[in-house]
Amino acid sequence: MIIKHIPEDFYVKEEMELKLGRGDYSYFILEKKNIGTLEAVNLIAGKLGINQKRVGFSGYKDKKAVTEQYISIFKINKDNVGRLNLYGINLTYIGSGNERINAGDLKHNYFRIVVRYLDEKNKLENRKFKNYFDEQRFGINKNNHLIGRAIIKREFDKACNLLKLNVENNNYVGALRTIDKRKLRFYVSAYQSHLFNEVLNKLNKKIGKLPILGYLTELDNTFKRLYGKVMKEEGIGQEDFIIKQMPELSSEGAMRNAYEMAMDFKYSYEDDEIFKGKYKAILEFKLNPGTYATCFVKSLFSKGL
Repeated sequence: MIIKHIPEDFYVKEEMELKLGRGDYSYFILEKKNIGTLEAVNLIAGKLGINQKRVGFSGYKDKKAVTEQYISIFKINKDNVGRLNLYGINLTYIGSGNERINAGDLKHNYFRIVVRYLDEKNKLENRKFKNYFDEQRFGINKNNHLIGRAIIKREFDKACNLLKLNVENNNYVGALRTIDKRKLRFYVSAYQSHLFNEVLNKLNKKIGKLPILGYLTELDNTFKRLYGKVMKEEGIGQEDFIIKQMPELSSEGAMRNAYEMAMDFKYSYEDDEIFKGKYKAILEFKLNPGTYATCFVKSLFSKGL
């Protein structure tokens, strides 16, 4: 089984309800290929000569993929945006409004995924699967959570080394602050995702919600035992998510569904034109925001996750 052999094999489109009218925010559909969301946003802001903070979006989309997502840009001439010429990026104006697009605004993600190099045309069953954070969360080098861990443990020098930052006068916090705050928060979130996966992996019963660890997370007896063990192994406590040196990176914690299930699922098989003698499966489905399509796909072709 091969997922994402080519970018076109992994297509995702956001579904969102926007209130259009008059306002300071211009809304666009950002279509991108082979580029990450934050990288695309920074390129757009750079070409427009504006701070990237003026660009809002609801979530990070895969890099090795073809994706469509909504973005808002504060106080911008839409014609200037229309004149942008960026490789792998296309922007379509859809209207204006009074609200910035933020995390949590997304309704669903629609996916069309091609799974290649299959020997058989097996029947695929749509069932609940463990709602892990998948490998995209942790980066190509799988060190996003290591950077986050270093920040949480106040090992700012280690975080700078992992990020290959130029540090002057041992001012590690200052060096970290040269990076986009959203990216730094993503690293902290990646570490929380790692801890979540560790606990979810230890669960032997189906539950509704599972905490994402932060300084305000309330843990019942089951989660206190599971997270307690993980925190001991990591050498951290909940209070470590209050970062006095960089308060903008402090995290209260949250809740996440322990299990998810795809909506509107359908599939078909065809001969694989790239791997001769093999089959490919074309999958279409919707998922709730924050749920990884790759986890669902893996669950379809295995005995479960």
